[in-house]
Amino acid sequence: MYGVVKEFGRCDNRVMGMAEDAFERLRRIAFEGEYVERMAALGGRMRLSPGVIKTLMRLSKGDGMSMGEMARGIGVDPSYITALVDDLDERGLARREPAPDDRRVKIIVLTDAGRVLAEEIDAVLSVPPAAFAALSKPELRQLRDLLDKVLVATDNAPPNGRGAGLEVGATATS
Repeated sequence: MYGVVKEFGRCDNRVMGMAEDAFERLRRIAFEGEYVERMAALGGRMRLSPGVIKTLMRLSKGDGMSMGEMARGIGVDPSYITALVDDLDERGLARREPAPDDRRVKIIVLTDAGRVLAEEIDAVLSVPPAAFAALSKPELRQLRDLLDKVLVATDNAPPNGRGAGLEVGATATS
């Protein structure tokens, strides 16, 4: 699905080196330290696996999603989504419903209890790490705006995930 990490045919290598450095820092914030500890504590307290939490949070962003969309959206095998949805269903947090346009397709929909729990989880996970206090208000605004730009490029990325927004000859400041 993602190909070789270093394969960026349309990109200047200096820009990609800088992009890799920036992404490494984002990964460390998201997958190490305070945030991971908070996620683990939340999962332990609520007796939910990280996969179930991730599924619950993704479902909370809409009015339902097919099992296939969910699998593609979080990059896992559909059989894994079945196990996650089974867990949510057994807990009364989600249910399967036939899709309105194709009754052969099942849509996963959160129950009221699932929405309430998703809101509780979101309230905990939305608190930024304490280290963000090291940034001034203008720096936080700049960080937010830069990340918004990356998100827009992600939304406009080609299906193979390569080349979004970075052209040959682009510079880190452009």
